[in-house]
Amino acid sequence: MSWLKRTAVAGMTAVMLLSCLPVAGAAPSEQNLTRGETAAILLEAAKDYNEDVTYGDILKGYPGGDLREEEAVTRVQALVMLQRAFDGLPEPKGDNARSGYSAANFVDVPEWAQKELAGVLTSGIVAGTSATTLSPEETLTSGQLDLFLRRTYALEGSNLKDDFYATVNKAALDSSEIQPGYLGAGSFYDLSASVDKEVAGIIQELVNGGAKTDGEKKIVTFYQNILNQEARNQAGIAPIKPYLEAIDQAQSVEELMAVQNKLYEDTGSTLLLGFNLNIDAKDSTSYILLFDGVTPSLGQGGYSVATPEQKAAYQTYLRTLLTLVGQSELAASAAADTVWRIDAKLAAASLTNQELADVDKTYNLYTMEQLQGMFPNVDLKAVFDLTGLKQTDRIQVMDPGRLQAWAEIFDPAKTPDSLEILKTYCRVSLAGSFGTALNEEFTEAGNKFQEAYMGASGQLSEEELAAQYVQSVMSDYLGKAYVDRYFSAEAKADVEQMVQDILAVYRDRLQNLTWMSQATKEKAIQKLNRMQVNIGYPDAWDDSLNEVEILSVDQGGSFYDNLAAMGKYSVNLLQEYQEKGVDKNLWPMTTYTVNAGYMFSANSITFPAGILQAPFYDLDDSYEENLGKIGYVIAHEISHAFDNNGAKYDENGNAADWWTAEDYAAFQALCAKAVALYDGREAAPGITCNGALTLSENIADLGAAACLTEIESKQETPDYAALYTAMAEIWYTSYPRETRLYLSQADVHAPDKLRGSLVLQNFPEFYQAFGITEEDAMWLPPENRVQIW
Repeated sequence: MSWLKRTAVAGMTAVMLLSCLPVAGAAPSEQNLTRGETAAILLEAAKDYNEDVTYGDILKGYPGGDLREEEAVTRVQALVMLQRAFDGLPEPKGDNARSGYSAANFVDVPEWAQKELAGVLTSGIVAGTSATTLSPEETLTSGQLDLFLRRTYALEGSNLKDDFYATVNKAALDSSEIQPGYLGAGSFYDLSASVDKEVAGIIQELVNGGAKTDGEKKIVTFYQNILNQEARNQAGIAPIKPYLEAIDQAQSVEELMAVQNKLYEDTGSTLLLGFNLNIDAKDSTSYILLFDGVTPSLGQGGYSVATPEQKAAYQTYLRTLLTLVGQSELAASAAADTVWRIDAKLAAASLTNQELADVDKTYNLYTMEQLQGMFPNVDLKAVFDLTGLKQTDRIQVMDPGRLQAWAEIFDPAKTPDSLEILKTYCRVSLAGSFGTALNEEFTEAGNKFQEAYMGASGQLSEEELAAQYVQSVMSDYLGKAYVDRYFSAEAKADVEQMVQDILAVYRDRLQNLTWMSQATKEKAIQKLNRMQVNIGYPDAWDDSLNEVEILSVDQGGSFYDNLAAMGKYSVNLLQEYQEKGVDKNLWPMTTYTVNAGYMFSANSITFPAGILQAPFYDLDDSYEENLGKIGYVIAHEISHAFDNNGAKYDENGNAADWWTAEDYAAFQALCAKAVALYDGREAAPGITCNGALTLSENIADLGAAACLTEIESKQETPDYAALYTAMAEIWYTSYPRETRLYLSQADVHAPDKLRGSLVLQNFPEFYQAFGITEEDAMWLPPENRVQIW
């Protein structure tokens, strides 16, 4: 889908891990442990890793041989015993080295333990109570020992029964390398990088003389304008300087809004607030007006959980942007502090990313009069009139709490320095929106921020950056060329058949549910039967850019001018969309996207050509391999129709209640059980999953696994081991620790480790396939297992 199309559907929701041994299904108990109990637990836990170890090897006692088995065990004693039980811990490599705790120079490690603890403290599994203190004499609870053992099993990665995901993906995780300019490595990232290179190759063919059509020529012009850094550096901030000067000179909110209105006329961009369109959740054939203000850059949870280093990285980035647009170092520093403070206030008032997909929380209707009452010193009619849209008294506000908090910034009575704060946000918005089209210092600032905040390393080349920018805004032109080169009719037909096979089994599963009444089952099956399936590429290609003039530098154009022209034209498209209504054949992603999605409003599942290739899909792979990989993705997207958010939409994509009260109560109880199953599970040492934030995706994963397990059961000789291994392999991912920290509070998907192991632990066939019993760490007690669909 082209960038121009995305502006018209900005609000539509698409969905592109005697016994205190670790037991995967139960929250670790928190009783204090004795030295003897700790030694006994570690002896049992390490038997598959160090078969010759004895109790006496682990608990050696004090000088004179006094074991003091009944004394409470301390942190340092337990860690020394852990080291002895496993005969040393492996040196962390690849993902373990990236995502574990950094080695620390603790100043309070007792002399007697220093030599034995050296390997443990560099293994990434131990955090101190501060940057320099281990607090060795603190007592250790059974829950803390449980975490140390789980982390050790992941580090070892050699026993399927203790950590299935880490063992299946051991070689890949240890050898993983994150390519320069990317945030992670793994199935999705590695394929995305490959596809990016393929699309870049298509662009280069056009640049080298292959451009024939007007659309292809526009691709070449736009690409060359992006790469013309000399012209961009020479122009500097000149393209946005008139707006910056007007911001400086503004003496009131009214004058400041005049700057935004001028920018909107010129580029289709806003600075502080504005109107857009969203698919009407209760009438998915039409659009509804959407109104919004500023969204915190780091998301709802990014401020409360940011480390001091991440906060400093963000403020440094803000200071750099502000100095690049003409602010003094002193003013920029003060402004960066202000933005952090206001952003944090807005974030605290915001819905979570999970809540933003909940129609009950986001379908909030206002009149223009009510909105004007929230912003009395802003002429909202003037802002609205510039859009050319038709005015109605039904305007959606998706996050009323955040909008109200933003409205208070406009109120001098509640925010004495209101005007200066709004000026700062205007400058940051200008720099953030258009900086990549200006001089190279803006791009350098963004790269440094990514490195410091997300732990990214290296950068894309100028050519790679240019190609990625082109493919993000001219996707339909490039998408057709990509499909012609890299997607076969045979693959399309094969995946279409797989989708139908999965839908058929899903239909049977719905009919056989024991917790749902027949009346609700019929509604669910009706929704499944009406589901629209998009495979590979759309039936029609968008040619909206035919109407946009893309001028080269020689013709008086520039990268900035091209963006402005496309943005300005997108305003015209909004008017067209409102008049014509919703086209449900509109794809929510490009054909070369390495992802998939379910759209509530269209009741559709989409699988672009980009993901329909190895490692997700291969005509030459076994049935179980394809079923466990692309089949997992397909069944996952189907399940989104019935997750905690999708369940609120009917077969036509309209928000409607099709449940009996009793059935919905039963569903809610199962959802609560799923939240509890995932909540607090570690993705990496000290980084846990939020069960409520990730609920919808976890329901989809559980539904997919249930469906695939049943499909495999119908094979003449079911090979569950091959199926489940493939399901774990496809979620192999590696991130820097900083990125994992960010994702833990922002991503509605559970960490990939849980997607490739915890989900499997809910099915008896998993235990049978690998001989897992209640003595193993991968065992999940039956009463804690969750199956919904």
